[in-house]
Amino acid sequence: MTPPDRPETPAVRRIIVTGCDHAYFELAGELIASIRNHADTTIAVIDCGMTAEQRTVLHARGVRVLAPHIPDYAPRQALAKRPCLAINISKLWLDQMLPDFDLILWLDADTWVQDGQALERMFAAAESRTLAIVPEIGAKLANLLGVRWICPGWMQIRSFLYKNATRARLPFAIRKRIGARPLLNAGVFCLHRQASIWPVLRRWQAMILPRRNMAFTQDQLCIALAVYIDGLPVTFLDNSHNYLGPWLLDEQTGTLANLFFPHAPVGIVHMASQKAMRSRLENTLTIPTVQGGEAAVNLRYGGMRALSARRG
Repeated sequence: MTPPDRPETPAVRRIIVTGCDHAYFELAGELIASIRNHADTTIAVIDCGMTAEQRTVLHARGVRVLAPHIPDYAPRQALAKRPCLAINISKLWLDQMLPDFDLILWLDADTWVQDGQALERMFAAAESRTLAIVPEIGAKLANLLGVRWICPGWMQIRSFLYKNATRARLPFAIRKRIGARPLLNAGVFCLHRQASIWPVLRRWQAMILPRRNMAFTQDQLCIALAVYIDGLPVTFLDNSHNYLGPWLLDEQTGTLANLFFPHAPVGIVHMASQKAMRSRLENTLTIPTVQGGEAAVNLRYGGMRALSARRG
């Protein structure tokens, strides 16, 4: 007996998104190359100051170029001075900017993909419509909670979330609830377009963004508020999916390794706070190796490719 025809399950439509201006275009290009080395997923770039020639290059590589989404409450004066701030603002509108896709993975332009399985795990974690993100509780932070001791028995909390919630003039009851929580790094995250967190993120953004000097950090603060205050569902991934250091090189494989034993290859490298290396491939950082030595490396995708070429 021939079984009845069953309707095919539609394929999940996936996209990886980043954003850049003309100064970060080279880094974004390396990110795109690293993604293409592992996956054929659609890629889009939010244009916040690229040149016409740079946009042409992306189109030729099959990359979508998107205009940023700037809500009415955005600080126009701050954006006029730094148009690239529109990238962080647009992160919280990706579901509306990309209605043709189901799963949206955001990667900052100063990240790159070393292990393609990290991409697959990010997408898989977001399929249930929870926020897939990495909490900063890994080896990067020797002192998880920033504290300033004033005198015996008295201390001042100096965490990113507490300081930024204070700058946003949020009530002390909220600052107290999030101040000791891990930062949820917005440089790498994945969400389903129909996830319930999107409107909550924008509700917080509408409250915070108009306040002075909040455009650069509002995305991470809004994410923390939606998770820690509103209790929206979240799936945490380990620090290999948004690795900020400490840096360790495996000389045998020529790859960046996780500081934690058994020193597996890092999945997604994030070069936050590495301005010198981001600006020039010639700039290097001396880091320890798994084998007990030291090596001078540039952490960029191009720098690691050059290192592999020298080894080969």
